Amino acid sequence: MSFADKLRVWMPLHENGVSRAVHFVGAYLFTFALLVPLCWVRVPGTPLTAAHLLVAAVALYAVTLEWTAGLLMALPLVPTLFAAEAVAGLPTGTAAGIAAGVMVFRFALVVGAHVVFEKKTHGLSLGGPLLFFIEPVYLLTLGLFALGLKQDLRARVAASP
Repeated sequence: MSFADKLRVWMPLHENGVSRAVHFVGAYLFTFALLVPLCWVRVPGTPLTAAHLLVAAVALYAVTLEWTAGLLMALPLVPTLFAAEAVAGLPTGTAAGIAAGVMVFRFALVVGAHVVFEKKTHGLSLGGPLLFFIEPVYLLTLGLFALGLKQDLRARVAASP
């Protein structure tokens, strides 16, 4: 399924601006919550952690979906990683509690936005947990459309499958 096909399915379920903003923030909250414990897993023989590898994988995948939006989406991953590293440096129980709390808050926020602002929900039908990482690519692509950019992609999204 192409990115245009994925975006075509995603858009009708995310029409409200507040809900879209919540989804944008929610993606980075989800990533942060996973990065905290991944900061504790070192890649042997390197200064890297599993958190670095996840950020690299998410950024690479985002760029393969839509390169401009993917690059823009990857920029906030850097401070997200730095924040996760700072929290991971706290005592383990405190850091785990913060990560778990952020994850619970993120799910409540996003599900609440769907219910309150969209009056609909989609569960995991739009790509499963992977979507939690890369939803900003979808949102930023809509922003690019609003700026008059990526009109070829917009036409493919508007075309019937």
